Amino acid sequence: MNQLETIFQLKRAQVAEAKKTQSIDFFIENFDQTRNSGNFFSTLDGSRSNFKIIAETKKGSPSAGIIKEQYEPLSIAQSYEEKGYKNISVLTESGYFYGVNSDLTKIALNTNLKVLRKDFIFDEWQIYESKYIGADCILLIAEYLSEAQILAFIKLAKSLDLDVLLEFHEDCELDKVLNQELDHIGINNRNLKTLQTDNMHALRLYKKYSNDLQNFSIIAESGFSNSKDLEIYQNEGINKFLIGEGILKGLL
Repeated sequence: MNQLETIFQLKRAQVAEAKKTQSIDFFIENFDQTRNSGNFFSTLDGSRSNFKIIAETKKGSPSAGIIKEQYEPLSIAQSYEEKGYKNISVLTESGYFYGVNSDLTKIALNTNLKVLRKDFIFDEWQIYESKYIGADCILLIAEYLSEAQILAFIKLAKSLDLDVLLEFHEDCELDKVLNQELDHIGINNRNLKTLQTDNMHALRLYKKYSNDLQNFSIIAESGFSNSKDLEIYQNEGINKFLIGEGILKGLL
């Protein structure tokens, strides 16, 4: 079993347990208790920065281990806001990334940042949950989902005024992506099966399939630790990035 399958296996068990106490009806009845307005990508696109960055916060990851021993996600989010970031990605996966849903909710309620919930979604229940905890946008991983699942999840998310970041990593996932009604697509530099990262992988894929991807706004994800790499991407037509560890460690 590879790393991605291991994470999803745990997530399936966690969701099954959570469903015993929280129903979709419960989420729907309590949507008005959280701040959620969508507009994640319109905010990102409207940024005046040369590099339009989704700044990520997480305590750790399987590849990096613990990044922040004293982890205060709200304080980190507020510091991002002070630095001019408009969009944030918040890890809510607990088993391997040490996140909890309340991290996202606190940020949604106490900042003006637009919030991406970064988790491992495989069930529509999680999409309702994402809306309930205050997300503006959800992540879908093409590698793990069927094309039919992706289509259904995007339709549901849009009905809840949630934006969707659909990401892919390998050539074989491209067809799943191209058939979706989305404006923004993520290309992950990290292989989630092995956790190996190549920070030019997304650029090579983009250039290889530039004609197919020309109608999408591309977000390059993972592995960035210096502005020079961002400039290389920008020179090839990509100026949107999702960056976590590089910002958390003060490298960018």
